[in-house]
Amino acid sequence: MTISDELDRTRSALQALEKSLVALRNRVGPHLDVLRLLDDVDRCSTDLKRLEQQVRAPHHPGRHDLVVIPDDDRDHGLWGAGDVDHEGVGAPGRRAP
Repeated sequence: MTISDELDRTRSALQALEKSLVALRNRVGPHLDVLRLLDDVDRCSTDLKRLEQQVRAPHHPGRHDLVVIPDDDRDHGLWGAGDVDHEGVGAPGRRAP
């Protein structure tokens, strides 16, 4: 079975579940648990649509944005100032209140 077939089966199952829950809501009224289940089915349907868009979209390998990390030496001025806090210790020369 292909991914497309699985997505179609999942969509059909969600639609059948929603139909059953609507019928149940019509019989028992707006019971909180039924409303929660309907909300969950709606959220699952939204997630499934998003998944379908991702799976069925054409794949473009190598199209990730690359971050260039320079090979230069780091700027020691950023790290050597006397007012820099030492992680977990605090700044030198200062006392805790």
